[in-house]
Amino acid sequence: DRAYLALEQSQRWLERANENLERMEENAREAHKEYLDAKMLLSRMRQSHVAAGGGDVVLNLGNGHSSDDDEGNDKVFNPRLRKSDEGKGKAARIDELIIQFAKSGDLCDGRKLFTVESDLVPNKDHAQFVNAMKLVEELWTEEEELFLRSSPEEIQESLEELKIIAETISTRCLTKLNEWEGRPDPRPSGHQKPVFTSVGNRAKRIFSLRGKNNNDE
Repeated sequence: DRAYLALEQSQRWLERANENLERMEENAREAHKEYLDAKMLLSRMRQSHVAAGGGDVVLNLGNGHSSDDDEGNDKVFNPRLRKSDEGKGKAARIDELIIQFAKSGDLCDGRKLFTVESDLVPNKDHAQFVNAMKLVEELWTEEEELFLRSSPEEIQESLEELKIIAETISTRCLTKLNEWEGRPDPRPSGHQKPVFTSVGNRAKRIFSLRGKNNNDE
């Protein structure tokens, strides 16, 4: 009888183990699908950017004002500015900052993004940096945040995933800003670049408008 009971218990354990394994495999398939979807989106973004020739088109906002989506817009109309700034003084992109913070372990302790110090952020641009990082914290998912707050050792083992997540968040920032600004198609166009200065300026306008609406209510 004892042998029979032991065998029966072992079978139940095996069944539970198989069920857990099936759930893990299903989760892994879903995660892989999300990874491939993100990779495909980034590929389309890069192809769109190349097709746009690096970006000589200025996109207008729904209210008729030109957007400061990237710092290259002024250079389109000012060749002298384009020559003097070319190859130097470019503001860092959102994804570059996220990658730097994650690799350095600055996010492990749960600190706010805008409190992190970076050599990629000049003092004169600190206000834009703060607004850009507040936008990132508003838009990243819980899973993305948990990953980015991993230890540097864990991050080093998943550098490709880090790159995908950072670029996905950058794209999401541009998409939401376009949506909030009332653009018919919120998908980022080829010339839009997620540099923290322009993202920060645009986020500031959105935050100010929200505050005004809240006060009016």
